[in-house]
Amino acid sequence: MKSSWAEYDITEDRAPNACFKGVPELPEAWMREVDLSLSLAPQLLLTGNVRDLHRVMVLPEGDPAVGGALFPVERMLPLSEVLATICQARGYAGLLQLDPLSGLTPIRPPGRGDGRALPAALTEVVKSYEQKDDELAGPDLRALLIDLHAARTDPEDDGAPIGLVVPYAARIMPADGMPDPAERTLMTTIEALGHSASTVPSPLSASQETFAVTIFWICEQQEHLHSGFPIGSGALRVIRVPLPDLDRRHTAARYFTRADSPPPEDIEAIAGATDGMTARHVRTAVLTAASLPPGPSKFSDAARLVRVGITEDPWASATIREQLSNASAYLSRSVLGQPEAVEKTVDILVRAAVGLTGAQSSSTPNRPRGVLFLAGPTGVGKTELARSITKLLLGKEASPVRFDMSEFRADESRQRLIGAPPGYVGYDSGGELTNAVRAQPASVLLFDEVEKAHERILDLFLQILDDGRLTDSRGSTVYFTECFLIFTSNLGATESTADGESGDEDADSSLSVQPTDFQKNPALFAEHLKQAYIEYFDKQIGRPELRNRFGDSYVSLGYINPVVARQILDRAMDNFAERVLLTHKARLSFSQDVRETLAENAVGDLALGARGVLNLVESALVNPVSRRIFDQPCRPGEELCVTGLYLDGNVWKLELTR
Repeated sequence: MKSSWAEYDITEDRAPNACFKGVPELPEAWMREVDLSLSLAPQLLLTGNVRDLHRVMVLPEGDPAVGGALFPVERMLPLSEVLATICQARGYAGLLQLDPLSGLTPIRPPGRGDGRALPAALTEVVKSYEQKDDELAGPDLRALLIDLHAARTDPEDDGAPIGLVVPYAARIMPADGMPDPAERTLMTTIEALGHSASTVPSPLSASQETFAVTIFWICEQQEHLHSGFPIGSGALRVIRVPLPDLDRRHTAARYFTRADSPPPEDIEAIAGATDGMTARHVRTAVLTAASLPPGPSKFSDAARLVRVGITEDPWASATIREQLSNASAYLSRSVLGQPEAVEKTVDILVRAAVGLTGAQSSSTPNRPRGVLFLAGPTGVGKTELARSITKLLLGKEASPVRFDMSEFRADESRQRLIGAPPGYVGYDSGGELTNAVRAQPASVLLFDEVEKAHERILDLFLQILDDGRLTDSRGSTVYFTECFLIFTSNLGATESTADGESGDEDADSSLSVQPTDFQKNPALFAEHLKQAYIEYFDKQIGRPELRNRFGDSYVSLGYINPVVARQILDRAMDNFAERVLLTHKARLSFSQDVRETLAENAVGDLALGARGVLNLVESALVNPVSRRIFDQPCRPGEELCVTGLYLDGNVWKLELTR
């Protein structure tokens, strides 16, 4: 008996009851590749988006002789039923699935079946491997494979091919650990069965042949399979199932809205908001949107909830808008002497808050909320600006999630960011970056001294900056759409050594441009930094596409001048006095001579910027005063005054009255 797919055709206008010559309409390329591969290889490995729903046209239940014409209908099916539909159209006697819940079970194709019963020998195999009672142990896969191939030699068999779906292949043959003898035997058997696979005449054409038994191995990533799995065997083809593109998401959105004529703008909004997500996610977003209040952001809010677990846009809160209205003054108080950098930073923050980052591009709207690339010499406020941005956005006690990129000089260190591959130490722990974003989707990420990282690690940022997502070593997708990314760099402020690494940034001799040069011509220094930035990405590491991803987020910070150095000094001294009052209940003051002495030393060398000024205060004031307080503890309300300060060799000494 021919299958129903051999009896009916689905024409372009979906006419009913026409003769179907071959398989049903297969709208996706990977489905057509599966269909063609049935006669090319006895084993297929499907990877990628294998747990999703996929669009297929099927004939509904019913008999056209009784109920009239049957029109094909659109269905969204799991992978196993898509495979069953293709196999049924090719005349397979049956497709079995090794279900971890119910053992070996036949997969019934959706829609109208052909009434074909499983061959007797195959029925016996199914009964032998059904899960009985409360047994938890799965069937012996090696014995099952051998029995299936043996069942094709039964004299009562009609010769039609059969198939087996193994939906969790990576769980049976995991990549981690050394295989035991039984596992090695299993993988050897899999390869041997592939090489010795027999063929039978195709049920659709006597002049063609197909394999008697087809095995469909299913796993999200082929790297999750053991290295002994015969991926390189000529008897196995690897087919990747991609995530749905914009057209597929449009189709899924129309299907799941369950309305005869859903508004086109709603379909467009759903498809656009679910970029990089599966059809199952589209369905969840549609259902979630139905429970949200009407509004222009209903579908984007629903997609955000599905993607990162946040119902409301954290950047649209009244608190952040109020904070950003005073952002310029707040950041200027935190980072002294960098008015141009502060102004451009505020522009980027406001753009992120109103959701217009990358609005000029026609590509995905799911980029990170904001990106900032801070360039400049050490001690000019790059890290302080990052901290201030975090406090501005997330609260006074918040800190950025910081990654010191000098710790990622080796290519292998990328495992720390996204997790170790299967079979390696740390696989179960995941990556530091992906874990941090998964735990807190709305966060500020600081990548300090990014030029010190290995260039292949920098490649990770291509996908993050462009698509707003990253796949970790376990195959899980992490979304950066609510994150603000800050990169800092010393490019152009330090000479490069022969091996391409920056020299000692704390040594004056390593500086390619001195502070006095900047003071004479700030614009020239800013241009020097920009050229070093371009030179590094375009020529030194050959990643111009990464620099392009940063766009206009580049912000340069120059050396501090003597006036700013004096302001930083006064603030540091006041902070020290406040700490003494808070900790020891004593009042600490400084004579004008002491302030002038420190000011002369502070402005004498601006190569280290604010950090040099703070180091001076620590050496000249904090350390000596701490020794005095340790030797003679303060009394509550006591007045302390530093009246004199001088250098004794390389050690600061002071005069303290009490």
